[in-house]
Amino acid sequence: MNANGSGVIRLTNNPAYDHSPAWSPDGRRIVFVSNRNGNWEIYVMNADGSGMTRLTYDQASDQDPAWSPDGKRIAFVSNRDGNDEIYVMNDDGSGVTRLTYNQASDWNPTWSPDGQRIAFVSSRDVDFEIYVMSADGYIVTRLTNKRGYDTMPTWSPDGRRIAFVSDRDGSLEIYVMNADGSSVTRLTNNPANEFDPAWSPR
Repeated sequence: MNANGSGVIRLTNNPAYDHSPAWSPDGRRIVFVSNRNGNWEIYVMNADGSGMTRLTYDQASDQDPAWSPDGKRIAFVSNRDGNDEIYVMNDDGSGVTRLTYNQASDWNPTWSPDGQRIAFVSSRDVDFEIYVMSADGYIVTRLTNKRGYDTMPTWSPDGRRIAFVSDRDGSLEIYVMNADGSSVTRLTNNPANEFDPAWSPR
């Protein structure tokens, strides 16, 4: 739809569930998740809903797709090896590579603006914390270390900060920190729950 809510257009038409749409960086394509073939798989289509293409073919559940800044790769979450782990593939579905190896669950992959790092959430240290790894998965750093539930990391456009959601102070609130995990600041203060922070382009 348009930014003012007008011109709503239906892009998918299927009796199954389609969710988690994400625009490609050039605005020409949308990646999303659907169970139209019996299990959760990742698909891509043109911005007008044409050219629907299935990207993953696995009996496991593939979810949470995220474009790399150059639009050439898509990170996603899959339990194809038993646990929820983070994978990456080319934008045509080829070259699937597993990035995380852990007995816990890893999810919510989010690329840094320069494409060199991926922030994600993991329960590998009991609590749900935010981590960052190099785009090849080799260097992993824990960013948050606070009892509670930290999730939904999203990079600022300049890559210097990360907004996220946490219930560390009771209810789910939005926080921001430097990209190295320092200077955590609470942004919202409401007895209700706050979700899904999103940065303005600048």
